[in-house]
Amino acid sequence: MKKVFIMAYARKNLGDDLFIKMILDKYNNIDFYIKVNDYNNVEELDKCENLHVLIGNDTDEELYKMNEEEYDAYIYIGGSIFMEGGKVYNLSPKFLNFVERCKKKNIPFCYVSSNYGPYQTKEYFELSKRNFKTCTDICFRDKYSYNLFKDIETVRYAPDYAFGYEQEEQTKINNSVGISVIDLEIRNELKHLYKYYYKFIIENIKQYIKEGKKVYLYSFCEYEGDEKILDKIKTEIGNESNLIEVKYDGNVEEFLKMYSKMEYVICSRFHAMVLSCVFRQKIFVISYSKKIDNVIDDLELGLPIMHFTKLEKDIKIKEKDFITIDEEKIQKVIKESKRQDRVFYKKIYG
Repeated sequence: MKKVFIMAYARKNLGDDLFIKMILDKYNNIDFYIKVNDYNNVEELDKCENLHVLIGNDTDEELYKMNEEEYDAYIYIGGSIFMEGGKVYNLSPKFLNFVERCKKKNIPFCYVSSNYGPYQTKEYFELSKRNFKTCTDICFRDKYSYNLFKDIETVRYAPDYAFGYEQEEQTKINNSVGISVIDLEIRNELKHLYKYYYKFIIENIKQYIKEGKKVYLYSFCEYEGDEKILDKIKTEIGNESNLIEVKYDGNVEEFLKMYSKMEYVICSRFHAMVLSCVFRQKIFVISYSKKIDNVIDDLELGLPIMHFTKLEKDIKIKEKDFITIDEEKIQKVIKESKRQDRVFYKKIYG
């Protein structure tokens, strides 16, 4: 069997774990290896027979030390992986050197389903261009990123990989409202809006419960503070049987089975929006980032968006404000998203 080293944001974050799970399931005749510093972050994913977990520092410094010939290919799958100063695998001269070593040995190095930025310096941008010219393939998930580098032969575009997620259809829970929460206090550019977001969520939950709806709060990533804000909301509302918490524990399929049963969804997270489209839910988006706006615009989804800067506690999201994506449109997006790993497929299977 072929051996492939996979790089990803392995912090028990639903979106990134979904990427990994989809790759593992699709290429079940390939042995994938991933390096993490905390096994608990991939314990559920490790139940896939074709995943092999290595314990150690998951940084670009560690990648640089590796023998590139140890694996038949490298795949780096993730969304916001090209943020200057970001905390995930980052671009650096050493990282680029490793990609160059792979190219000299004709070993595929592919990026799947990412977006670019934010970045601040010309040096970082130029280093990125050199990296993208060197790698085997990079497929961006938004046209803004693609247009920055479209003159480079290895650069492509396709909708986010998660649009291709397949699951048995689940019966919707009548009169249910799902809310994916997010912690703004850890985001420097948004933390001053925390109290507005918190009050907005609280007031809307109270209104939905008053209307007889069941409200489900979804935490997509404990590491990024989702559970902290979820617990605070639960404490504020008090003992209420129509307020249910659903926390992601690493089991992708079980979490998404529950999430897909929602009739209405307020999406505060990027992949909440993507998956709600896939699950044909009634959607309202609260946008914290241009990466959300860009994808909605690129795909002409026509989803209602409210930005965090506009939130006020007195604003109520009513039933008429939610929208379901046109079936023909979402089918087209799903089909196109499956091009994300097209080059990786060709390189692996010839």
